[in-house]
Amino acid sequence: MQRYPFVLSANLHGGELVVTYPFDMSRTYWKAQELTPTPDDGVFRWLATVYATANLAMARGERRPCHYDDFARFGNIINGANWHTVAGSMNDFSYLHTNCFEITVELSCDKFPHASELPEEWENNRESLLLFMEQVGHGEGAAVAPGA
Repeated sequence: MQRYPFVLSANLHGGELVVTYPFDMSRTYWKAQELTPTPDDGVFRWLATVYATANLAMARGERRPCHYDDFARFGNIINGANWHTVAGSMNDFSYLHTNCFEITVELSCDKFPHASELPEEWENNRESLLLFMEQVGHGEGAAVAPGA
């Protein structure tokens, strides 16, 4: 990532239905949950919202929470450290050291879905992934690399 200048990225996890964005590390080291917005918080909230609103599983109004947290009341997005703090996350590294805007997508309540469930998971996330990638062209002052 430091050699090739990515500007947008998502890492995909399982075990919950929510999209998180930086910062993932709380400012107060002893706090397990603390809102830690970046200077680009509005952009990150937009990117997370684009993904979450197009995700079929997240957008389902009648869905129940996966575990204890009801992320639907937050639009299925949350600042990473406001959920649980993670030291040294890819989101934070990408933002601080490579100028890449990265989010984490928790794709499914099931951490390890069965192979038979993968087609449904793909359908739940296909449009979200495509819309998320399209956001790279919506940045202000976006430039095209020479020879592109």
